[in-house]
Amino acid sequence: MSARASLAAILLAFLGILPLHAAGADSEFGATILCYHIVETPQDPRMEVSRETFRQQIQYLAMTGYNVIPLRELYEYVAGHRHSLPRNSVVITIDDGWRSTYTEVFPEMKRRGFPFTVFLYPQIIGQTAHAMNWKQVRELSEAGVDVQSHSYSHPFLTQRRHSGLSEKEYTAWLQRELVESKRILERETGRTISFLAYPYGDYDRHLAACVAKAGYEAALTCDYGRVRKGSDPLRMRRVAIEKSMSFATFRRLMGAGSLRLEEMTPGPGHIVDEPAPNVIVSARIPDYKSVDPKSVGMALISAGSNAPYSYDPQSGAISVVLKEALSGSMQRALVWATEAKSGKRIEASWSFRLPSQELPIRPATADPEQVAPADPRAGAVDPLQSSGPSAGGSHDPREARVRLPGGVPH
Repeated sequence: MSARASLAAILLAFLGILPLHAAGADSEFGATILCYHIVETPQDPRMEVSRETFRQQIQYLAMTGYNVIPLRELYEYVAGHRHSLPRNSVVITIDDGWRSTYTEVFPEMKRRGFPFTVFLYPQIIGQTAHAMNWKQVRELSEAGVDVQSHSYSHPFLTQRRHSGLSEKEYTAWLQRELVESKRILERETGRTISFLAYPYGDYDRHLAACVAKAGYEAALTCDYGRVRKGSDPLRMRRVAIEKSMSFATFRRLMGAGSLRLEEMTPGPGHIVDEPAPNVIVSARIPDYKSVDPKSVGMALISAGSNAPYSYDPQSGAISVVLKEALSGSMQRALVWATEAKSGKRIEASWSFRLPSQELPIRPATADPEQVAPADPRAGAVDPLQSSGPSAGGSHDPREARVRLPGGVPH
């Protein structure tokens, strides 16, 4: 292609006239790095998520076509050592070293067979009942969990945060934070420490250079965004998962757009007459001609049902026949697909109920239009337009210094 033709293709792609992949961009590649801190305990006003929330999010990734990959593979892709990654790749990271990493995260990830990275700062280990001890850290490492550095004591690392130190004093202090953490973690795990997560996401160009000089291959920030080929390995972006984040917001931050559905059965908010096997959950994609038929999928997220689904690319109808009774009353069905032209993932979900002792069972002869849902919030299809936190939020994670139990800063 001539230089003039290449420039024209780039301009057309920028203006939206051509799909990005036609101009050679890798919009369908790369990965999203998720950043968790605390699951269930200790309580924290921002960075703690409940056990149920964490399991729901991990179950969503497991059931709806995401590929959880090791951080090492993403680094190799960014650095140009790996040609490609699976579509919808995700990296899961856990910061700090709280005990919930061992008691909550580790069992769930092990059950799923998912790799994940733990960024630890040695000064927290064994210093509070809410933190892990070295025996637990070694058990994680021996089980294949990727243990990496979060500095030595979790301070702000940039020089502007330490204006009272001379250049020589700051350099010596920073060297200890970077090198001592690496040395201790390598001693305790017997493995090479190659990655760093900047405490509070606080970094600048000078710090990134010092991190590389200290022997780290890559470093992770708290800047929102997707990591793509050619990204700076010392400024790898992440999506921080917060306590106030709704499930719809989580999915949107994963990159999912909105998918329109029709003819949902059972209807949104409805109560199924019989919770016995052979219940049919179905919907129709009215714009089915605009999606890649091979990308369409369906699952019941709340129940963890792996029942096979059936999709008709000639009508856009998709359904799941439940062969086994489900546990719990509230059920969430989710349908996903990929837009054929843009390669963008789109999805939609809706909720319905099964009979339970706490909820009245709707008589089979009742007119569904005259029966109000037991929970009005369950009667709406999730359009991925939650009012929760988004990438455009005004808060700065680097400013969120919170004291947790034991006096340990986070």
